Amino acid sequence: MIFELAALFALLGLMLGSFANVCVHRIPRGQSIAFPASHCPHCQHEIAMYDNIPLLSWLLLKAKCRHCKAAIAWRYPMMELIMGISWAGLAMHYGLRPELLVAISLFFLLWVLSVIDLETFLLPNALTYPGIVIGLLSSYWLGGIQGGLDALIGVVAGYAIFWLVARLFLLLTGREGMGYGDFKLLAMLGAFMGWQALPFIILASSAVGTIAGLVFIVLARRGMRTEIPFGPYLAMAGMIWFVWGSSILDWYLQFAGFQR
Repeated sequence: MIFELAALFALLGLMLGSFANVCVHRIPRGQSIAFPASHCPHCQHEIAMYDNIPLLSWLLLKAKCRHCKAAIAWRYPMMELIMGISWAGLAMHYGLRPELLVAISLFFLLWVLSVIDLETFLLPNALTYPGIVIGLLSSYWLGGIQGGLDALIGVVAGYAIFWLVARLFLLLTGREGMGYGDFKLLAMLGAFMGWQALPFIILASSAVGTIAGLVFIVLARRGMRTEIPFGPYLAMAGMIWFVWGSSILDWYLQFAGFQR
């Protein structure tokens, strides 16, 4: 049963991965995600249903538009594949429980936000604000009043922590060090997982982001003023905590000599 469920959600993830690509392309440009129908961004020709099958169409078309032969970016099949694998893994982890619906909603938002941030250095309000609302409602649904309260504290604390860090950085250096989108993304993660998740998310994303950022600076040879998107690191840390947070906390308490 669990493998059939994983296969079903893998298929759903592939299909929603195709929609995620639409979101990545259109939302930063302020375009509707519903109209017009999917079309080639180069020649504007509408994409037929048989040319819009996740993964398969990209392979059959040899990564080129059927009409203008413009290259179809690797991002399109990669997003579909990542979403399919993620949703299949979540289905195997949670089974048919309410947590599964919350998990696939969160992962959809985080993958879309991460790719948008990588491509445009933006984390659109059109995704983070609804994400905060969905997170608050989900926390209340799964955890009752206490879960909702923890989530509300997580929203306020998540935004306030990064706002304070950004203000201190601005006062010390005279320049902006973090975008407001990062504040809202951390607030969204607090809404889904409560304030208890924030220490791990901040520490893990900062550690990985610092290492990756230094590597990027060396490779880009642009110096310390190189702009680096931080959203993907927050998103990845949030995904890890959402799925394995309880295990991580148990390990830490055991390592520190405490009983949970």
